[in-house]
Amino acid sequence: MRCLLLCLLLIPATCRADDAKDKPKAKAEPATDVLSAALTQAKKDGKAVFLAFGSPSCGWCRVLDRYHARPAVAAITGRHLVMTKVDIEENPGGGEMYAKYSPPGVQGVPTWVILSADGTVLADSFEEVKGREKKNVGFPAAPNELAHYEKVMRAALPKLSADDLATLMAELKDAQPKTK
Repeated sequence: MRCLLLCLLLIPATCRADDAKDKPKAKAEPATDVLSAALTQAKKDGKAVFLAFGSPSCGWCRVLDRYHARPAVAAITGRHLVMTKVDIEENPGGGEMYAKYSPPGVQGVPTWVILSADGTVLADSFEEVKGREKKNVGFPAAPNELAHYEKVMRAALPKLSADDLATLMAELKDAQPKTK
């Protein structure tokens, strides 16, 4: 009897767990809707948009997300930017939007673009490389990538104070994965 009671108690729990595995993942919002909402918010708040492109399998995308989630970074960027992200695999139209903002032949995520509230590109993650095509710096880690990030943040966000930019740069360096 106890065995039967135990079996009856376990069956619903097992079914619920199996049902959860079989449920399709919630469909992500279309990329155009994500960007439209960010641009509307930027216009309302007098800010620019930081549009980051990523994918679920991208480790550097997670590092960039963690950097932006740091309290000091979030406080500074929150005063100047509407942060938004488009997943090139999950958001319908994400791949097409990524291609729109990426130079021909340059690939890789994370990729980011800073847009004015009207959608004009103010800056991006594509570094000019002398004698070569542009290069995506993604999550800025190397000295030239850090210099690119600092230069474009200064250009795209003229109201960003020198102290705030110094804080962003220090946090960016600290957010880099530590190598052994």
